[in-house]
Amino acid sequence: MHVVKLVSAHCENFKGFKNFDVQFGDKITHIKGANGLGKSTTAELLMWVLHGVGNDLTSNPKVRREVDKVPVADVPVVGEITMEVDGKEIISKKVQKRTTKKDGSYSDDNTYSINGVEKNLKDFIAYFDFSFDDLLMCMNIGAFLAKKPKDMRDFLFKLPQDISINDIVAKYPEFAGLAPLLEKYDIEEISSMNKASVTKLNKEIAGYPGRIDEVNRQIVDDIDTAEIELQKNELQRQIAGIEKQEEDSLSQSRQFDSMSKDIMELQFKRSGIEQAANAILIEQRKEIQKRIDEAELQFRRAMNNSSMAEMDKQRLLEAIDRKKEHKSSLLEEYTNTSQRVFPQYVALPKLESDVFVCPTCGQDLPEYIKVQKQEQYEVNSQKHRAKYENDKNEWEQQRKDLLTSISEKGRTLKAEVERMEGIELSDIENRLKTANEQKVAVNSAKNKALEELNSLPDKVDLSDNQEYEALCQEILKKEEALRSVNTGADYRATLRLQKTEIQAELDSVKEKISRTAKNVELEERLSFLRNEQLQKEQSKADCERILDLLDQLDQRKNELLVDSINSYFGGRVTWDLFAFAKNGGYKKDYCVPRIDGYEIHDNTANHGRKIEAMMIIALTIQKIVGIQCPVILDDGESLDPWRLPVCDSQLIVMSRADNKELMVEVA
Repeated sequence: MHVVKLVSAHCENFKGFKNFDVQFGDKITHIKGANGLGKSTTAELLMWVLHGVGNDLTSNPKVRREVDKVPVADVPVVGEITMEVDGKEIISKKVQKRTTKKDGSYSDDNTYSINGVEKNLKDFIAYFDFSFDDLLMCMNIGAFLAKKPKDMRDFLFKLPQDISINDIVAKYPEFAGLAPLLEKYDIEEISSMNKASVTKLNKEIAGYPGRIDEVNRQIVDDIDTAEIELQKNELQRQIAGIEKQEEDSLSQSRQFDSMSKDIMELQFKRSGIEQAANAILIEQRKEIQKRIDEAELQFRRAMNNSSMAEMDKQRLLEAIDRKKEHKSSLLEEYTNTSQRVFPQYVALPKLESDVFVCPTCGQDLPEYIKVQKQEQYEVNSQKHRAKYENDKNEWEQQRKDLLTSISEKGRTLKAEVERMEGIELSDIENRLKTANEQKVAVNSAKNKALEELNSLPDKVDLSDNQEYEALCQEILKKEEALRSVNTGADYRATLRLQKTEIQAELDSVKEKISRTAKNVELEERLSFLRNEQLQKEQSKADCERILDLLDQLDQRKNELLVDSINSYFGGRVTWDLFAFAKNGGYKKDYCVPRIDGYEIHDNTANHGRKIEAMMIIALTIQKIVGIQCPVILDDGESLDPWRLPVCDSQLIVMSRADNKELMVEVA
C-alpha cells in the first residue's frame, strides 16, 4: 500500500490568487469561506499540478490570474505541492509560461520539477511508483463516475475471483448446448463465428425469393401441344410462299441492273472524250493560277517588309528621343555639379572656464594640468584643420572626376544621335520605299493574271465532235428505256415486312413449345431452391440460438459476480451491472451505481447521499489499487459533519461559510 500525504501547497498568479499558501492537517483540513474567496482554487491547484485537469476534470483548464478580465501574461503561473510519499518528502512543482505573438495569439508551455530537478511530463509521472490514473480516481471523488460505463464495468469485474465458464455450463442444464463448442473454442471465438455465420446466411437467404420468382416466371401454364404444333406448321408454310414470290420478282431486278450497267459504260466513254478535250484548258488554268499564287506570296512578303521597316523606324525614333532626353539630363547634372561648393571651415569651440575647474571639489585645477589641457586643445585644433583640408581636396577631386565622366557620356550620346539620324534612319526610309514599290508591282501582276483566268471558258465546246454527240444520243435513249422497267423493289419490301411479322409469331410459338418441354426441369429446380432456403433459415436459427445462450451465460456470470463486487463497497453503495433493452436484448455496457437503494444519476438520491456515495467509491478504490491518499471534497456544506467517513486517508473539505476571509482549519 502506497501512502500519499499532503503537507502544504503554494501558488503564484494562479486563478484569483497572486500568492497563496496552505498547510494541510494530518487527518482533516477544512477550508471555509464565502463564495468567491477561492475555496475551490485549492482543489483546482492540486488537480492541475498532479493531473493537468481542473477539479471538474476539465482538461487544460484556464488557471492564469486575470485583472479586470485581462490575463496577467508577463509572469508565470506557479503551482507547488509538498507531500510525503511512503515517508519520503517530495516537492512537486509545475510552471506555466505564456508566449504572446504579434497577432495577439498565444501559447502556454508547462515545465515540471521534483525536488528542484526539472523533468518533462513523462518523467514527472514515471518518478512515482503508482499509476496517476489510479491516483486521480482515489483523490477526486467524481473521477471514477466520470468514466464510460464500459470502463467502469471492466474495472469492477476485475475485483472478484473469476468464475469459470465451464463450471457455469456444467451446473446449469440450459447451457448444455454450449458444452461441445467450449471444448474446442473460447467464448469470443464462438460468438464471432456465429455472428459471421448469421451475417452470411442473411445475405444468402435474402436472395432466395428473387431466384424462386425467376423460376416461377419461366414455368408455362397448361397449353394444348397439338394445337401449337399445327400453328407452327401453318406459319412455316406461309413463310415458304412469301420466299417464292420474292424469287419471282428478282428476274425483273436483274434486267434493270443489266440496263443500268450499259448506260454507265457509255457515260464512262463520254467522260473520257470530255477529259481529253479539257486537258489543255486545265493546264492553262494551272499556269495562270500559279502566277496568281506567286504574286500573292510576293505581296505578303512586301507587306511584311513594310511592317518591319515601320516598326524599326518607330523604335529608332524612340531611341533617339531617349538619348536626347538623357543628354539633357546630363547637361543639367553637369551644371548642378559645377555649382557645388565645399562647406566653410568651422574651428573647434574655445575652451570654457569650467574646463579648468575640478568637477568634484569646484576648485581651480593645478597650472600644469591647465597647460596640458591648453596644449591638447592646440593639437586637436591642428588635427581638425588638417582633416578639413584633406576632406576638401578629396571632395574637389571627386567633383572634377564626376564632371569629366558627365562630359564623356554627353559626347558619346551626341555621336550616337548623329549616327542614328543620319545613317540608320536613311537606311530604314530606303527599305520602306522599296517595300511599298514592290507591293504596287506584284498587285498589278496579280490583277492581270486574274483577268486572264476569268476570260477562259468553263469547259471546251464539243458540239462539232460527231462521236461525242452520238454517245449523248444513245445515253438518252437507254435512260428513257430504263425508266419504263419496274424493279419490283417496293413489292419485295412489302413481302419482307410480311415475312418478318410471320417469323416473329413463329419464334414466339417455338419458344412456348420449348418452355413447355422445360416445365418438369423447372419444377424440380423450384423444389430444390425451397428446400435449400429452409435449410439456410434453420442454420441461421441455430446460430442465433447459440448467440442467445452466450448472452444468457454472460448474464448468469454477472449475476454470480455482482454480489462479490458489491461486498467491496461496504453495503451502502451497490452496482447494477446488467439490464435489458426495450427489444429484449441484454445490455453489456450497463453500469449504474446506487446508495441506500437510490440511483445516483437519476435525481432519486439527494445531493448529500450522492456526495457520500462518491466518497465511499473513492476510498474503496484506494483499497483496491493500494494507494492511501488525500480525498478532496468540494461543496462540503451539503454533507452533515457526522457523515464524513472515518478513514486513515486525509480529507480536504471545502465548505461555504459566512466569514468574509478564507479560513483553514486542520485536525
